[in-house]
Amino acid sequence: MARRTKPRNVSVTMYNVGFGDCFLLSFEYADSDVRRVLIDCGTTSERKPHMTKVVDRILTDSGGHVDAVVVTHRHQDHLSAFGLAGLGKKLASLDPEVVIQPWTEHPEADPQAEAAPAVLTAAAHRQRVALREAQKFAAHLVAEPDRVLAGVAPRERRVLEKIAALSIPNKKAILCLAGMGKRRAYVSAGSRSGLEDLLPGVRVSVLGPPTLAQTETIRTQTQWDSDEFWKLWAGLAGVSAAHAPTAGGRSALFPRSPTRSIARAQSFVRWLVDKADSANGHNVRRIVRAMDGALNNTSVVLLFEVDGKGLLFPGDAQLENWQYALASKKNRQRLRSTALYKVGHHGSTNATPQSLWKLFRGRKARPPRLITLLSTEKGCHQGVPRKSLVDALEEKTDLYCTQSWRGKLSETITV
Repeated sequence: MARRTKPRNVSVTMYNVGFGDCFLLSFEYADSDVRRVLIDCGTTSERKPHMTKVVDRILTDSGGHVDAVVVTHRHQDHLSAFGLAGLGKKLASLDPEVVIQPWTEHPEADPQAEAAPAVLTAAAHRQRVALREAQKFAAHLVAEPDRVLAGVAPRERRVLEKIAALSIPNKKAILCLAGMGKRRAYVSAGSRSGLEDLLPGVRVSVLGPPTLAQTETIRTQTQWDSDEFWKLWAGLAGVSAAHAPTAGGRSALFPRSPTRSIARAQSFVRWLVDKADSANGHNVRRIVRAMDGALNNTSVVLLFEVDGKGLLFPGDAQLENWQYALASKKNRQRLRSTALYKVGHHGSTNATPQSLWKLFRGRKARPPRLITLLSTEKGCHQGVPRKSLVDALEEKTDLYCTQSWRGKLSETITV
């Protein structure tokens, strides 16, 4: 067998999963050996029949085998297919050598343990606990939106429900992934990728996510890293769902006490309840958005470099994640040679910060120029994709966007 020094051809297949991500990277060598990496497979806008077509196409395109599976983070739009009946089994049949996930998914980091295991620092353990409690809150909200979101306007309630639904634990998908692969890598910024021996001639760098030991910029304005904060709100959501008045007019907390319609209450009581509902709605808005950002900032960020060209796959990494990666002069220098960029967070502007965008040398009006892949769907989340970002991508890059696809299931782009 001829020695594989480096790939002679690199291509990326992007699958139309609506609002979600799914990419197959193919590295073809001179000896006709093809190494493949599947990055994410999830959606929030497409139903199972469509995702069945996507998974079947992946099996065909990969010849029934991939060398690695990367799940950038736990959000539903990146891993839902692994948890769907039948589809998880098909994806598992790809028999990857390695499954790559963020360090926050390490199974030894039991969130219920009193102390941090040896594999994680105390700060990292607290972060894991916080994420677990945040997902409990999301589960309560999704199960009982009328109670948790009392006082929130219907239109905004729908937005918050969608965001919270992304953050539910997705246990079936995680269990499927736990049974896949001969080995696994739980990565953080600067760690080994797990792909070192699988892709000859390809340099694979993990740019994110950082851990709390590396940086505190991934903390958000609502202190999502505090396990006590999330325990409080998860608990309150559970109490609200369990003790709210029933449809029969009785309280589950005081079953023998009749309830009274707020419409019949005195004016000062209605005013007080209205103010309480308003305060609750304000808090829930902040919590849901903080939770969404927290999970996004656990995204694995991978940079594949072949023959002076970079392929950048950042999942949903947001500004706080990028701040750590871009603080490194070496990282900034290497990112200048990015030839293909998977647009972060489906076109959200805080996932493509200006400090990153300006680094790309291929960002120009005429070819050859940067290739950008945008997997998204308009109308799923307010302001995503951001029009100003899409305009810039269309003007300065060769943009492939699933939003404009009609009836097309996938497209393969050669880098």
